[in-house]
Amino acid sequence: MCMLWSWYLANDTQLYMIGSIILIVGVRHFKLSAITTLVFLVLSWITTGCDRIYDKPWTRLGPYLIGMAVGWILFRTNCKIRLPKLTVATAWALAMLNLFVLIFGLYQTDLSQFTAAAYSSLSHSAWALSLAWITIACSTGYGGYINSLLSAPCLYPFSRVTYCAYLVHPIVIRSMALNSDAPLHLGGDLMVVMFFGLTVASYFLSFVVSMSFEAPVVTMLKILSPSRKKRLA
Repeated sequence: MCMLWSWYLANDTQLYMIGSIILIVGVRHFKLSAITTLVFLVLSWITTGCDRIYDKPWTRLGPYLIGMAVGWILFRTNCKIRLPKLTVATAWALAMLNLFVLIFGLYQTDLSQFTAAAYSSLSHSAWALSLAWITIACSTGYGGYINSLLSAPCLYPFSRVTYCAYLVHPIVIRSMALNSDAPLHLGGDLMVVMFFGLTVASYFLSFVVSMSFEAPVVTMLKILSPSRKKRLA
């Protein structure tokens, strides 16, 4: 079964190269790097809004640049940022509201061509901005219960195989669909059952794949390069 979703790997490689160049330039020419990042971000919004088919690498550039900027901020501040309580509370409220609107805001909504283009262009970057605040808050001591939840030891195994689950979950979905005796009409309770069933099956398969391939390679690299243990852990 062909991995049609592996386009992400090519995208990730291209965006990684662009990000690396921006960061290298930013070492000596920070303003130029910052302006370039902002220009690329705006251009990605414009091209995404104008594209009839959302399939070009640069249409995914916005969230990548936002994530890169968050990493730079945390590195430069050594995860030590002091913010007023009102600012923290406002940021949390806006982030949660933004995520809620992005997920449920289109329910039974008829978008015009312009509105649909704007949503397609800005929604991914808006989602990344909310995740950016969550990352910054949890890394600088403003995460509260959210940080405790995301840092729970019981989630470690799932976080380790998240990428592997991304790779295998379409296989699980396609296998289920191709082996069904009749067409599926999702809705109500059936949708919930299908969601949890496919999620459990995908993570189970990802554990198997990770233990069979990823974990042995990581262990071998730790043996060959002990100085990189902390980076690979």
